[in-house]
Amino acid sequence: MFKNKDKIKGRLAIFAGRGNLPKILIAECLKNKQEFCLFLLEGEHYQNDYNQYNPITVPYGAIEKFLAIIKEKEIKEIIFIGAVNKPNFSNLKVDKTGAILLAKILANKILGDDAVLKTVLNFFATKGLKILQIDDLLDCVINKPENLTLIKPSLEQIHNIKIANKAICTFSKFDIGQAVIISQRQIIAVEAVEGTDAMIERCKTLPINYNEGGILVKMKKQNQSTKADLPTIGITTIKKCYEAKLSGIAIEAKSTLLLEKEEAIKLSNELGLFISVFK
Repeated sequence: MFKNKDKIKGRLAIFAGRGNLPKILIAECLKNKQEFCLFLLEGEHYQNDYNQYNPITVPYGAIEKFLAIIKEKEIKEIIFIGAVNKPNFSNLKVDKTGAILLAKILANKILGDDAVLKTVLNFFATKGLKILQIDDLLDCVINKPENLTLIKPSLEQIHNIKIANKAICTFSKFDIGQAVIISQRQIIAVEAVEGTDAMIERCKTLPINYNEGGILVKMKKQNQSTKADLPTIGITTIKKCYEAKLSGIAIEAKSTLLLEKEEAIKLSNELGLFISVFK
């Protein structure tokens, strides 16, 4: 559901990555007659076809071209939405403005991906762009701890969720992923660069059925920017959890996106999974 349309003062720039989030936002913009300009990254592999929206494709490093288009179209607000592959910074071709940004990125790269992301967002903010985050526009964040499904986690499962919460907080120091799978008080999988869905797939191949009764726990890393790359679950994640014989999903209130909320809750009920929101 589209919300806070009054936050946007004109045409919205949507810088799209992979996944269905950009598609969902575009659909809401069209439904609410919100003008937008779609940008895609050259070399990125998109699952969705965006040709009907006349996207503008820009290569990594072409910052001056991007800013010139933004100025020409009188865009003041931008949202970065969806996952993107991190480029090889050492081989990146950049223009003069891109070189300035690249120097800032390399200075902070040692601090991890979150620091790099914040550097990029802050850079565009200094160019007069207002950076919006997805929950400014879509009603897809659960703001209070609650159980969303008919099935509720047991006391043992609640204890497992607390263990996983502590684990992700610890992993945050090393800029590791936003999700783990826990079963029998053991972390049996940790999200790496391959993403949540691939992590769930890995659990199917465990030699022992630890995954049966397991829980996917997903939350924002400590000190992570809320302007982009928030942890996200949706219909595909729910289906994969069911196929991997997991019992449920736990997400953090105010920081994890639940896409297509009503459909996701309905599907979880049908499949016998719980979705629990913790503080």
